[in-house]
Amino acid sequence: MGAGATVRNERSSKRERPSRRRRRGTAAPGPAPRNPSHTLHVVAHPADALAVTGPALFRALADPDRPVTVVCLAPSSPQARDHLLDVLGRGGPWERSTEPLVPSAVLRLFRLRTRAATLVCFVEPEPGAAPAPGGPPLFDELAAALLRRFVPTVVCTLDPDPEHIAWSAEAGPVYADHPDHAAVAQAVLEAVRPVGRDAGAAPARAAVAVECFRAADSCGRAAPTAVVRYPGPRIGLSRGADGRLTAYAALGGAVTRWTERAPGGPEWVREDLDTPPLLPVLSLARDPRGWVHLFSLRRTPSGPDGAGVEVMHAVQYQTGRPVGGWRSLGNPNGAATGKGREAGVPCAVVDAEGCVHVYVRNFGRGVSARSQREDGSWTPWRDLQGSEVQDGLAAVLDPGGRPELFAPSRDGVLHWRQPPAGGELRRGGPPLTLLVAPGTGLAALATGPGRVTVYGCDERDGATYAYRTDGTATALGGPGAGVASAAGASALRADIDSYDCTVLLRRTPEDAVAVAAYPTELEQAGLWWEPLGAPGLREPAAAADGSGRLTVVSLGVDGRLSVARQEPAVAGLAFGGWVIV
Repeated sequence: MGAGATVRNERSSKRERPSRRRRRGTAAPGPAPRNPSHTLHVVAHPADALAVTGPALFRALADPDRPVTVVCLAPSSPQARDHLLDVLGRGGPWERSTEPLVPSAVLRLFRLRTRAATLVCFVEPEPGAAPAPGGPPLFDELAAALLRRFVPTVVCTLDPDPEHIAWSAEAGPVYADHPDHAAVAQAVLEAVRPVGRDAGAAPARAAVAVECFRAADSCGRAAPTAVVRYPGPRIGLSRGADGRLTAYAALGGAVTRWTERAPGGPEWVREDLDTPPLLPVLSLARDPRGWVHLFSLRRTPSGPDGAGVEVMHAVQYQTGRPVGGWRSLGNPNGAATGKGREAGVPCAVVDAEGCVHVYVRNFGRGVSARSQREDGSWTPWRDLQGSEVQDGLAAVLDPGGRPELFAPSRDGVLHWRQPPAGGELRRGGPPLTLLVAPGTGLAALATGPGRVTVYGCDERDGATYAYRTDGTATALGGPGAGVASAAGASALRADIDSYDCTVLLRRTPEDAVAVAAYPTELEQAGLWWEPLGAPGLREPAAAADGSGRLTVVSLGVDGRLSVARQEPAVAGLAFGGWVIV
């Protein structure tokens, strides 16, 4: 294999073999209906479409054939509307029309003549209609009507639970965010799930991916662009005890699952799991028995505080079998007034004894932990301390099978580890000097005796870095280096040409999958990133299938699963074409 692992896909060869061309999987017999991959941005004010959801909006607009609709729900000035139309249309002409939305409101539609797939809409009261009691139509009614009208596959909206900037026992949390932002986001999250459930027989309608954005990062630094509210993967991949792979994705306010019919494929079975209403968050942890622990967040609107957020947990004990019931693990801040809204994305790991440990960022911007005992009961939430932590935690077992936790913060990556004698995690020394780009997550691997390597995107140059807990650090470059909003990386170890290699997966600024590989802990040998295509949502996932082939999965903008498998007969790390299932 040489000094570094060779990474190739179908575009690496001048003579493309028919078996490597993009093809559809056998999970959906016959030609699949065309899905327009419609992206719907639902915001409060015209400025939100540029300052908050803007990064995702402009990536979608880069594809001239992808339908993109922007809707502003709250009242706005003519000047603000004209500015949005000028920026998105680049001075181009717009065609105007009006249509009813709900009995008390209409849509003012602006379609770009030079790009018919671009539509900008503003909600206005129905002319001559009597004002609704208490003000304009409720956002939840409008959001539900929009989803019925446009039938999107991707919905981008705002932050339902913004960061507090101050807190007092008398006044509670204080927010700088406009209250319309959280109200619109809450309405969208409430509306998405019923649309998906009502269309269970139509995958194009059931596959509604939701992305929430915030205008600044969690540590209060001025971010050059908005970042995602819930960083981390939307999709996970795990191999069961019988060798079959299962992919899980957060879609439509629930979880969708794809399971191989037989180890190594190619057929997959897709199911929309029965879950409580969930936020667009999903974390997986596999235990030594092959059980898959699923974690998410449930947001329940309630009272004057707006909502309560709970960590949710379920277990799949056997591949393809029903997932056990979802149960609440509560919130590290309990029922304290307003504090529970800011619970972070769960991060979990299962130790060598089969005990589950889950970690979340808390209201105080530290980290809280809860663990499941051997008898199945759970410990209370405990505060691990830490300060100015942002979402994107990573947990891993060290070479001795003990949990280690890494959390990005303003001062670098904080580190906790379990003492050799067991017990609670303790801080493991000064922070690693990686400043993780807001809105991206960390990845961690045990790579040597007593050593863990942490991978993350540094906000200062947009490159991916490998930081070893023994103090070494190496820049790995990566697609989008120099772009501070680039996505984070996921990592795993795999055998390539009889070499123990580290394989990194990342999403490019164009939302395509890229992969790199190198002999483990030999970053200095060099590596290069190979784009594999398959534009998708968020970071991809990978695992070895029942035949030992590395398998990569990506969630497409149409809500469908794309699968690429390693070709073991080819030297290096070569992948066949993408299969859509």
